Amino acid sequence: MFKLAKKIFGSSSSRKIKEYNDIIDKINSFENTLKNLDDAKLSNKTIDFKNRINNGEKINDIIPEAFATVRETSKRTLGLRHFDVQLMGGLVLYEGAVAEMKTGEGKTLMATLPSYVNSLNEKNVHIVTVNDYLAKRDCEWMKDIYKFLGLKVNYINSSIDYSSRRQAYDSDVIYTTNNDL
Repeated sequence: MFKLAKKIFGSSSSRKIKEYNDIIDKINSFENTLKNLDDAKLSNKTIDFKNRINNGEKINDIIPEAFATVRETSKRTLGLRHFDVQLMGGLVLYEGAVAEMKTGEGKTLMATLPSYVNSLNEKNVHIVTVNDYLAKRDCEWMKDIYKFLGLKVNYINSSIDYSSRRQAYDSDVIYTTNNDL
């Protein structure tokens, strides 16, 4: 009976992947519209998203457009376009699950997607890395995306003083290490 049900409905993993692929299709559907926006209109999407959330729209309903906005911003600021597998990784992280990616597969870029969406709730987002070098490097590398979208980004590591640490905690997105947390 279990095998028959699995054959008809698929495994839970295959159903989840199908769900993610459906969302990725929605994200991709925004690409042409967003690439035709000028920088000011694209940058103002953050204000638009926050207003929509404040007016009762569910954050899950804006994820496809928000992810597409980050991807278009990344293309303009860094010359990097998120691949569909990075979009999927971003969706996994947004849901609070673990996304395993190998070195060089774009974890740093992928993390901009759920961190942007979570920042729309006007709460600080912490991106945790394993060492001071990566916290600073990743922050410096991705900061143009966040700044373009009107967010403050900073990093914390073991060598910064108390006032700099306090200033960093006032940012929307904060890169830090597990030891500093």
